[in-house]
Amino acid sequence: MTSIGSKLSGGRVRPYLLLLCLGLVWGIHWPVTKIGLRDLPPFTYGTLRLATGLAVIVVMLAIRRGLSLPDRRDLPVVLTVGLGQMAAAIALMNLALGLVAAGRSSVLVYTMPLWVGLFQLSSLRATGARPRVAGLLIGLAGIALLLNPQSIDWGSQAQLLGSAALLFSAAMWAATTIHLRHHEWHGTPFSLMPWQLLVAIVPLALLAITLEAGRTIHWEPTAVAAIFYSGPIATALAYWLSQSASRSLTPLASTMGFLTVPVVGLVSSWVMLGEPLSLLDLAGAAATLVGVVVVSLSARTDGPA
Repeated sequence: MTSIGSKLSGGRVRPYLLLLCLGLVWGIHWPVTKIGLRDLPPFTYGTLRLATGLAVIVVMLAIRRGLSLPDRRDLPVVLTVGLGQMAAAIALMNLALGLVAAGRSSVLVYTMPLWVGLFQLSSLRATGARPRVAGLLIGLAGIALLLNPQSIDWGSQAQLLGSAALLFSAAMWAATTIHLRHHEWHGTPFSLMPWQLLVAIVPLALLAITLEAGRTIHWEPTAVAAIFYSGPIATALAYWLSQSASRSLTPLASTMGFLTVPVVGLVSSWVMLGEPLSLLDLAGAAATLVGVVVVSLSARTDGPA
């Protein structure tokens, strides 16, 4: 009891609580976004999400006196994250959510570690490749179950395109993750975030002005609430939670913690949107998450890729 008490008093449980909060925030964000997209066009929604999130981040950094121009050596990650992990990912997510169930979407996007394993498979030692290959096969089997004809209509081009967009978004996230791991940081990820958000806003705003200028926007209370959840909470607060938790945990622990997001996404989409959960859906989600776990565990013995 004394040992447990000392761990708790020492604050070791705090990063795990932060990670749990992050999983809840990002998991619930999937059905919240789908609700907001009922009244707002996808690119407009994405622009407003980034703008409100940026405002909160700037205030947070200004209070901490941490607002400054990025080091020019960090510009590659500013562009990579801003264009790939933010702008493109948000655009694909918002477009796909109009076509694919929110719960299934959350699982497909969080296949990111599988793509990291796939991209780095050729660089592994022969002895280290077997567990990762096994994890990849399990994860791919889970994806196949999620995309089976009883879960989505293979005659619907829209559902197929939406699912493909989410998997492509996961692959881009994986490529960005690999880039970030190899980057020599000169500023902190949090201090670079406002500049990444600024980079991300530009293409989304241009797309909104060009393609959605004539579309009707319904400023329903649910739409306004969805924007403020997506921006200040799911973008600004969640990024702070992610940074705070990751600083105290190993990369493996952080990856395992992020697996709460698709679980919460499935459950919250079932509760908030009434999305059905078949046995095949649950089996596919479970197999996908098991594959992610196996791939992540095998990464501990790989060394730098």
